[in-house]
Amino acid sequence: MEWGSEGPHAGIDAAAEGTHEPQRLSAANAQTAAWTITRAFLPKRWAEWSLTAPATREQTLYGLVHGDIRDRFLEHGDCWTIGSGACVTLWIPPAGHPGAEAFEARRDESQYEIYGARGETMRAADQLIAALKPDVPHWYLDTIATDPDLQGRGLAGRLLDHNLEIRDAAGEACALDTHSPENVAFYNRRGFEVTGRTMLPGDGPDLYMMLREGTTTR
Repeated sequence: MEWGSEGPHAGIDAAAEGTHEPQRLSAANAQTAAWTITRAFLPKRWAEWSLTAPATREQTLYGLVHGDIRDRFLEHGDCWTIGSGACVTLWIPPAGHPGAEAFEARRDESQYEIYGARGETMRAADQLIAALKPDVPHWYLDTIATDPDLQGRGLAGRLLDHNLEIRDAAGEACALDTHSPENVAFYNRRGFEVTGRTMLPGDGPDLYMMLREGTTTR
């Protein structure tokens, strides 16, 4: 199956034109958003580490991401986009917030099974990430991604800045994890600070936990 020629890629032209402002992701754009995340993460070491079968890596990752967006994030999280899914942010709400209970376990048993031999390693990685999360109530940036064809145009920064303005207006903290010094610098410029650093199990990539304290705008 040639994924690049399928419908999920259709939202890219809209973002390329630069005519769309940040908006909440809708169910109609869930496939495009999942395809964007798949294409953005597929070249990264995280994808190779977590999905060890190259022949099925792309399709498996797409299925996992699309299912997560459809079944959890659209209803229980906070999802934003520029370009109808071409640039995406997926947020997990703070504990106690409506919908937060859907994310108490980052993955269910069926998802761990999809990872095959890496299932237990993924479980250990999720437990490690959960242990490193800040104790203060926070929105968690689970995913931010831009389709590779549109990277370098500032879309991710624009979308994240928009999301952070909303959190600032409510005085809410934000947290995230990332895997490279370059990404750390991107988030540093937006007020995030590293609160923990480790390596994911099974010779996994580096992990940086980051926190941005809540500030109220006036």
